[in-house]
Amino acid sequence: MFRLRCAAAAVAIATVTPAFAQEAEPDIVVVGERLQEMVRSFVGEVAEAPGGEQQMARWDRTICPLVAGLPQRQMQYMADRIAQRAHQVGLQTQGPGCRANILIFVTPDASVLANGIVDEYRTLVAYYSENGINTLGRGPLEEFTTSTAPVRWWHVNQTVSGDGQSMAGDSSGSMVMRTSQAPSRVRRMTRQDFLRVLIIVDARQANGVTFQALSDYLAMVALAQLDPEGETTGVPTILNLFAARDSGGVVPLAMTEWDEAYLDGLYNARRTAPTDLWQRREIAERMVESLDPAAAPDDGN
Repeated sequence: MFRLRCAAAAVAIATVTPAFAQEAEPDIVVVGERLQEMVRSFVGEVAEAPGGEQQMARWDRTICPLVAGLPQRQMQYMADRIAQRAHQVGLQTQGPGCRANILIFVTPDASVLANGIVDEYRTLVAYYSENGINTLGRGPLEEFTTSTAPVRWWHVNQTVSGDGQSMAGDSSGSMVMRTSQAPSRVRRMTRQDFLRVLIIVDARQANGVTFQALSDYLAMVALAQLDPEGETTGVPTILNLFAARDSGGVVPLAMTEWDEAYLDGLYNARRTAPTDLWQRREIAERMVESLDPAAAPDDGN
């Protein structure tokens, strides 16, 4: 139901189709001996987790992208590109008719659409607190509605047991955990799975970037919960797409090795880690190994 209503709203609003540029692929920036420090800083800047849970979330097994507000061929390309990136980290795409959990709307009136969704479809953005459902909270949701960025996103996470079992409610309304795993100092009994993500693209501000680059940017923010205010200057990442375009810098046309390494690290980090700090460290370590095996720390360090 959410899929149909939101898609209809986006299609009704989206009357401007952005013009996407065609550019040559830029050279990948080569980093030197400061790789480990740069990676740790990058992970610290972009990784985000709901404060109440202190665990980073990820998709569990499958995704179902829905794109609205573009010509059919472009919508299909974007959905396929996101599916391609998801497959690289071990996820599968559900078949036709699936219930969308990645909702992408392209519209020239992004703020109007964002406010309309938050006002009229509050369950979609988990406006009201629910047992087992987690977001960044009301303050960041307000920032989502008032953002002037070319792309804005909102993740809704779900607390499940460490082995992926849903949390059931008892007669008092409290959540009951059913799991075969026992907690320890290095493992919690729960983890965070993405339930859905809402992404709104400002069609006017998207003008001038390549469609492949935009699709990879959306894939990045759909597959990982990232801080939109994270500082990524000087790092070769698709997250610099709009800043580089606006400053006349080298514009990335696709996910870089850094982006792929970050997603690989996220989807291989311990999902039941005690805190997100553990997960960030594991992501950074795996990124360094992927980007430059010679720079990886020795075992035991």
